[in-house]
Amino acid sequence: AGRAMGRRVGGTWVTDMRHCLDASGAIPEDLPGPALNLALFLGAIVAWVTSGRSAADARTNVPCRRSPGRRRCPGEILASFEADGETIGWECPACGDNGVTRGWEGTPWDRSPWRARP
Repeated sequence: AGRAMGRRVGGTWVTDMRHCLDASGAIPEDLPGPALNLALFLGAIVAWVTSGRSAADARTNVPCRRSPGRRRCPGEILASFEADGETIGWECPACGDNGVTRGWEGTPWDRSPWRARP
């Protein structure tokens, strides 16, 4: 977990869920609070999208994590698979926070019914 978990590229978070895990595939116990919060936020998005819910409805039950001006953003994350079927794109329609997440396959957040569990 010594790698950066995500970085903003042109205002977009680009993340790989494997960077949130240790060599055994678990969330490290010593993961700093802000990194843990980001991992749990992104994990909730991954779990929602991979759970097999309708691809026609990008709404999730994941609240936006941002607090612009120290006020909690009221937005709910919209997320879906990108055209490649592996990248998950997400955005908050209220504040514009957005990103792409890769490397989620086989992680604890992967809820894909078609994937074998380790």
